[in-house]
Amino acid sequence: MRLRFLWLPLIALALAACGGDDDSYTLEKGPFLLVDRESLAFDTEFNSGTYVGAITRNSLYIENRGDQPLEITAVVKNAPAEFVLRLPEALAAGQTLTVESRKTALIEVEFGPKQAKTYEGSFTLRSNAANAPEKQILMTGKGVTPP
Repeated sequence: MRLRFLWLPLIALALAACGGDDDSYTLEKGPFLLVDRESLAFDTEFNSGTYVGAITRNSLYIENRGDQPLEITAVVKNAPAEFVLRLPEALAAGQTLTVESRKTALIEVEFGPKQAKTYEGSFTLRSNAANAPEKQILMTGKGVTPP
């Protein structure tokens, strides 16, 4: 059996399509807040949920697509205690989080339902970004009784 290298162009094409370098976009003037999603959902696929007493996690990816530092001055939670925010160190200490141009930060959220019901809430990022001085992120989770 003779092996042919027909798969090499396919691999090269697939790798080329997978990504570019981080400099492939134009920076906005000033700080520019970009988040990877508008809401966080916890185990809501296929109408499932999170077992009561268990904890699931999700995270919000924040990026500065501006040419000046992005300063996140506060994260304000408006949600039940079942949603717990895990903030970057500076924000957790009550300080401003500075995200330099083309850099990122993460906010992690834990959801731990205490009852079998639907939970909803939000948190708001306050920053110096002209495009989003206050960016609200919605949160939804469903507690279900374990089998």
